[in-house]
Amino acid sequence: MNLAKFYTWIVGSLFLVAVGATLAIELSTKGATLEAGHKAAHVLIGIWAVFIVVKKWEPQYRMFALFNGILWGAVAIIGWTVPDFLGLTAFNRTDTILHTIVAGTGLFTGLKR
Repeated sequence: MNLAKFYTWIVGSLFLVAVGATLAIELSTKGATLEAGHKAAHVLIGIWAVFIVVKKWEPQYRMFALFNGILWGAVAIIGWTVPDFLGLTAFNRTDTILHTIVAGTGLFTGLKR
């Protein structure tokens, strides 16, 4: 299995299952919030990953990794420079570290040939 495929499988699964569970909790306790929107973005990206893996679209693995590297890298930069931006959990220290890991590994695997 190539590295980008492995990244797509792991990150996509985590986004779909782990973030999906926290999204369900967020929606049931607080309703539709900006934070729920952030979590929904993760879940939609997880669905994209599952679709890529199921369809075995080889070129999409690298695109998925690069997309995540850029998107979550931008979120991580905001988290590091403006902690707790808009009071969202997405920008707290823990989430910023997680966004940095997802972004860094995405860029690494997406750029690796």
